[in-house]
Order: sequence, then structure tokens, then C-alpha cells
Amino acid sequence: MKNKLSDHINNKIEIENLDKFAVIIGKNPSFNARSPLLWNAAFKANNLNYLMVPIDVDLENLEIVLKFLQEDKRCIGGAITIPYKSNVMDWLGERVSDEVKNIKAVNCIYRNKEGIFRGTNTDGEAALVAFKNKFGELKNKKVMIMGCGGAGKAVIAYFTKELKNENLYLTSRDKSNFIPEKKLKNIIWVDWLDKSLILNKIDILINCTSLGFDKQTDIAPLQEEDIRLLKKQSIVYDIIYNPEKTLLLNLAEKNGLKIINGSEMNLLQAVLAFKYVVNNVDKNINPEKPMREVAKSK
Repeated sequence: MKNKLSDHINNKIEIENLDKFAVIIGKNPSFNARSPLLWNAAFKANNLNYLMVPIDVDLENLEIVLKFLQEDKRCIGGAITIPYKSNVMDWLGERVSDEVKNIKAVNCIYRNKEGIFRGTNTDGEAALVAFKNKFGELKNKKVMIMGCGGAGKAVIAYFTKELKNENLYLTSRDKSNFIPEKKLKNIIWVDWLDKSLILNKIDILINCTSLGFDKQTDIAPLQEEDIRLLKKQSIVYDIIYNPEKTLLLNLAEKNGLKIINGSEMNLLQAVLAFKYVVNNVDKNINPEKPMREVAKSK
């Protein structure tokens, strides 16, 4: 009979000698997730016998794993990555933040005062802050976002809020993911096959698809002839951070466009999530300095 956490996951983890531990849950975060590196640097800098460990799990075992972690009081929560951000939201039910109710995706779980897991999302805020830190305000800019999966929904919510009266163009390979909320009225849907028709209007292009990531590093959501349709002062933002430059960013840079990848977004979402998870059950720790130091060294 399978009655241990290790029976339901696809990788080996060492948690027996830890005081507490955090997790990053996804299909295969043990292969490429950066969060353990960042979180563990913050734990070490504060002399805590904690670790973030990756949890590789199949969808059929996801709820079982979440229940095991809920019951193990040493687990303080952690990060949720692709492709389970919506699944974990469904499992949590009403135990989610208002942002998650709008975004429909969870990327962070933490324990509330009663010790029960709650969910929030730090992707959107981190994506917006990372962009503004490098390029400034979005006022009077026309933005198009490609992809509306878990991370995409978060980015859409925060960028539409920031744009206020400006319209945001949205395209995705799967329109079934697109559910316009009442609070997001200024979204204009563009069919995936027609996206090149409006590129000459776009000031900021954001890739929130998985094209360019993992086993798709040789694929881009736009071809080079499409990239050439963008204005010369346009900015191309790919929220993927591994590889550092996706095929999309390489094509954009080749054509003289300004670019930004997902490294700063990833770091900032980790900082925000760490504060939810760790400071909610332990000490008031600011993880940003050790996280930045280890990110620069890698």
C-alpha cells in the first residue's frame, strides 16, 4: 500500500533531517526550476534548517501529494509551477486570495493562522514590477500578450489594471483559456493566426506561452518576418528565464528591438512568495539580498 509521500512523486527528496521545508510542485521542477536555488540561499543566509525541495508529480497523484503535504506540519508551503496552477486553485476551493479568484491560477501556497493551506499568485505583480523597473511606465502604450495559461492570466490581470483606459491585445493558441472577467473589459481578442496583422501597432509584446521553454527551445511564437513588423522602438518581453535568451528574444535583438527576459520577474515572484510562506509562520525575513546574490553568481 502506498502510504508515503515518496510513493506518489517521481523524484527523490531528502527532508527527514529538516526542521521545516518548502516545496515547488510541478510536472518536473527538479529539472529546471530556479526557485530552490533562490529560496535555499535565503534559508542559509538566515541560519534556518529549512530547504525548498522540488516535487515532480503526475496529475493523477497531485491531490494525494497536496494532502500529504497539508498533513505534514513541517511543510510551510511553497511554489506551484507549470502545468498545475489552475489544478491547485481548484483543490484549494475558497481558500484563495481575491487576485487568484480573478486570475484563476495559484503559484504560491502558504499556511493560514489555522495551519491550513491558502493560495495566492505573485506572477503578475512580479512581471509588472520587473518591466517598470527597466522600462518605466506603460502610459499610452499598446500591449499585446501571447498566451493565457496560468502565468499568462496573472500577467494579463496586472497589465490591464496598469493600462487603465488603454486596450490590451490578447492572443493564444487555445481560446478556451480566455474567459474575460468583468474587471478586464479593455481586452481585445486576436486570433492566433491573425496576430501578425496588428504587430505594427504594438509597443510592448509579451510572451506568456511555453514556446521557447524546456523541450521547445527551438520554437518561437513569432517568425522573423513577424518580428520585422514591430516598431523599431518596440519592446519584446519573454517571461521565460531558462534559456536566458529564447529564440524569440534572439530574433528581436537581431532586429534591433529592446528585450527583457523572465529572470527579474522570477526573482521578484520568489521574493514575494517567500514572504507569504516563511514570514507567515516564522520570522520576519527579507530574502531579496541573498536571492539576488545567488542569482548573479549562477
